[in-house]
Amino acid sequence: MMKTLITAAALLAGLMLGAAADALQYRQPPDDVRNRYTADEARNAVQSGQVLPALQVIRTVRQRYPQAEVIDAELEQGARPSYIIKILTEDGRRVDVVVDAQSGNILYER
Repeated sequence: MMKTLITAAALLAGLMLGAAADALQYRQPPDDVRNRYTADEARNAVQSGQVLPALQVIRTVRQRYPQAEVIDAELEQGARPSYIIKILTEDGRRVDVVVDAQSGNILYER
C-alpha cells in the first residue's frame, strides 16, 4: 500500500514538472520586451543611419528637463522606431520621454 502511494506520488510529481517545463518553454515575453532592439540590433541601426545615437537623443531630453537624472534609454522597434528615455525629475517623479529615433523629436511623455 505504501509502496503504491509513493509510486503514485512520484508519478504525479513527474507529470507536474513536465507540464511546468512545457509551459515555461512556450511562454511569450511581455510585449515591451519583445519590441526592444537588442544591443547588436541597436548598434547596427545607428551605424547604418536608420536611427540617431542614444546620446544625441538624451541631449535633447536633457534640454527639456535640465535638472532631471537620466535613468535608462531603450530603443523600441515599430513602424517608426522610438527611444524611451526614463528620467527622474527634480521633484522625484519618474517620467518616460518617448522620442522619435529617426528625427530626434520628442513625441510625448508618460
